[in-house]
Amino acid sequence: MAKNPFEDMDPDLKAMGGSMRPSAGPVRWGRIATGILVVGCATFAFAYHLPLQQAHEKLTGSFAALQAQVESSNRALKDAQAQAKEASESKQELQSKLDEVKQADKAHAEQSRSLMSALESKLSKPLAKTQAAVGSADGQAVAALSLAYVLNPGKLDVSAPGKDALCGVAQASNKKTIRVLAVADKKSIPAGLAAKLKTPLEYSSAVAAAVAATLLDKCSVEPARVSATGFAAEPSASAKIEGKKLSGARVELWLDTSK
Repeated sequence: MAKNPFEDMDPDLKAMGGSMRPSAGPVRWGRIATGILVVGCATFAFAYHLPLQQAHEKLTGSFAALQAQVESSNRALKDAQAQAKEASESKQELQSKLDEVKQADKAHAEQSRSLMSALESKLSKPLAKTQAAVGSADGQAVAALSLAYVLNPGKLDVSAPGKDALCGVAQASNKKTIRVLAVADKKSIPAGLAAKLKTPLEYSSAVAAAVAATLLDKCSVEPARVSATGFAAEPSASAKIEGKKLSGARVELWLDTSK
């Protein structure tokens, strides 16, 4: 077997050859440094990016909640504006109706004053003799005439002055309804009529019918505009006569100023 030529090599040459082999030390430190760098980057990523992501998610949630509140506030504002508009429209409608009522009341009051003035003009003669009175009650103009002036003595016949007064009221009424109310007591019944008309109610009803007939036949008032009622005592809604009030046996003509 051949002999290895390097077996008898000089020890110094062997040592020199060994020192010329690559060393593994620097490779291991490079890997360690790389690992440290990777670990550091990962640590930095978790330490910086994760909190930043959490903060971003929190801000996003807060923004979404705030946006929801803004939308809710906008809806509430729109609802409030709609309610305010509705309330304003209702107020305007109520104000319009109130104005209409005021205008109607004003027109009614002016009409009543005009009608009362016309009645006073037509009844100047009996007013001068204190046999008549003009006033108002329950929103109606009222002309009151004494039965002694309207009727012939002891009879149910309407006198000439009474007819003139009744026709004057009909002319002043300006096509308004006329409600005839006759008021009488037992002393008012004439002796010649007491056997036939025994009670004040019977007598006052007969007087009211006679006055209504005169308005229809002598004063050309339409039947639909006339009604007649008798009272045995003062009616519960007696007329509030301006100035001197006419009392006792009388006939009242109520003119509805709303018609």
